[in-house]
Amino acid sequence: MTIKSNSGVSEIIGSILLVSLVVGLMMVVTTAIISQPRPDKIPEISASISITNVTGPLGPSDYFYNITISNTGGDTLQDGEYLIVINGNPATNYRNSNGAPKDDEWSSGKPIIVNNGNIKPNTVQIYYTGPSSKVLLAQTNFE
Repeated sequence: MTIKSNSGVSEIIGSILLVSLVVGLMMVVTTAIISQPRPDKIPEISASISITNVTGPLGPSDYFYNITISNTGGDTLQDGEYLIVINGNPATNYRNSNGAPKDDEWSSGKPIIVNNGNIKPNTVQIYYTGPSSKVLLAQTNFE
């Protein structure tokens, strides 16, 4: 008479289930890590920022501040990829050095002029505003 024993079957099934669970969790973690979007390439620029106090047509009491920001080297920034902030407020009155509205791109050697009215700028900041991030590229403090 032959006796069949099934005593090791439950241990084997338990081991297979445990290995399957570990492999499944590793697949979930790997998928979560790999599916993350690539970070934005942050452009690098070197900027020179200066202030000019300009006297208006009515004499010394009629003055305004022009802020000249020159891209002195680095990457070219397209219009909409950068933001100029003066004293904590976004600047909107940009023009190029010829007095025309700003160009579609800001490359090395091209200055941008911002008319800040009669408010003296204390801080001028240039931010990169990419698809998923806002990064400070340059800052100058005036006293």
